[in-house]
Amino acid sequence: MADRGLRILLVDDDRSLLDILGSLLQLEGHDVVAVPSAHEGLLKMKESKFDLVLADNKMPRTSGMDMLKAIKEEHPDTKVVIMTAYASVDNTVEAWRLGVFDYLPKPFKLADLRQVIDKVRRALQ
Repeated sequence: MADRGLRILLVDDDRSLLDILGSLLQLEGHDVVAVPSAHEGLLKMKESKFDLVLADNKMPRTSGMDMLKAIKEEHPDTKVVIMTAYASVDNTVEAWRLGVFDYLPKPFKLADLRQVIDKVRRALQ
């Protein structure tokens, strides 16, 4: 599995981040589906299987934390990484309690994201 890219669902209401991050992940060999809301992300989860969900925590209507909870109820083996510019101890503890795979504070470096993806890849082996 180490040689193949991951199937990644990218969820963020910041469309420029979706475009840039989605393109970078595709260039690195991953199959990426990018959507601008947790609602759309949950619909995509019903249509297809993903190895990894990268979701922003702070989005309109449905938060990344709510999305994490819904994903873990329906797809407990899917790895979920919450990205946030608003990290707090309470949010971090809640994310771990709900089964987050990792927590990525924004802004992050591409190297940090690569480390998380490598960690996911190892966990899926």
